[in-house]
Amino acid sequence: MASTSPEQRPQDASTRASSRASRKSLTLDLSSLPALQPPTPATNTLLITNLQDLSVFQPDNLQTIKGLIAKTAMIHTWAPLKSFRRILVSFYTISDAIAVRSIWDGEAILGERCRVYFGQHTPVDVSPKDTHLALPDAGKLFFISPPPSPPHDWEQIVEGAPNKQVHADDLAAALAQLHHHKISADSPISPVEGRSPGGFSAASGRQTRSRSSTLIFHPEDHGGSPNLPCVMVDDMTDDGPLDDMSISPMDVDTKPIMAHTSRPPVELMSDA
Repeated sequence: MASTSPEQRPQDASTRASSRASRKSLTLDLSSLPALQPPTPATNTLLITNLQDLSVFQPDNLQTIKGLIAKTAMIHTWAPLKSFRRILVSFYTISDAIAVRSIWDGEAILGERCRVYFGQHTPVDVSPKDTHLALPDAGKLFFISPPPSPPHDWEQIVEGAPNKQVHADDLAAALAQLHHHKISADSPISPVEGRSPGGFSAASGRQTRSRSSTLIFHPEDHGGSPNLPCVMVDDMTDDGPLDDMSISPMDVDTKPIMAHTSRPPVELMSDA
């Protein structure tokens, strides 16, 4: 029998005590784990997924699979979805769906292991009238094209003629109050700058198209201050040919304004 020296016993005891303390300090952090997802509640609808082989969706193969499932429970609806690689099938009771899922979940169909999940509940007790699209509200039937027959008490209203009033009421009232005023020759205020009475322009030396003028606001009626404007309405109606009617505004020689564009300020490196 081997014996240990007295000097070695305290060292072994301290090693065991430190290892025991290290075990107590070890903890497992589960905060990074995702939240627990509750299982999907059982319904009367099953989704048979992972049908990657497109030959499953051939009519004879679908009929075989449907017949095998019908041996377990009576099928309510059967909808193969080829583009989604799955089959949607519903039953009359939830217990029938649970029994079919327990048999077909994990089974191999043409070499591929299928997975069966519960889908959204499918109502079974539906009246035949609820299987069709309901009619829209009776108050909005005229929004569809072509509209249906009008309501029983509906009467056609004779529409009036198009609106013959061209101007607004306030503008028509202001135009009706216009009247001609004679301008005295000794008045210090000229009604139109640079134009003589009779429609003759002093700047161009030729007759303009103006036929008559109606004075709306005259400064002499309000104190005669030369700072007040003079408002007039010129009748530009074409009564007949004039000398300047053949002159187009595009024919007048207009020289472009050669304006000098100043250079923007530039900060040079030497000035910085």
